[in-house]
Amino acid sequence: MDRGRDAIEPGLTGSENSDDHRHFPYPRPLHVGWRRDRQGCWVSETTDDTQWEVVCAQCGDSGGPIEDEQEGVRLLRGPYASKHKAKHAATEHAKQWSPSAMWIPGSAFPESF
Repeated sequence: MDRGRDAIEPGLTGSENSDDHRHFPYPRPLHVGWRRDRQGCWVSETTDDTQWEVVCAQCGDSGGPIEDEQEGVRLLRGPYASKHKAKHAATEHAKQWSPSAMWIPGSAFPESF
């Protein structure tokens, strides 16, 4: 049974059924001046290049105004005072959600390395 276009769930990343739980956050200049377009999607009118933010779709971040995001997403989003700090936060977040380099998928975690 085809449920058509309306069957698409909002906020899904396409990887929700995957066993891969890695996150792929990215830094960007702080988006400001939000408005809704004709389709009801958020569009940023401009950016503040003096501040940065981190977006992680795997955490449920829609990329829209921070006020519409959940608390956990807002904490990661920032803003950050520099591109360097935003990149560092994104890297640390990705590490947190990546399997250990010494772990083999499907195996049990060893008691010690």
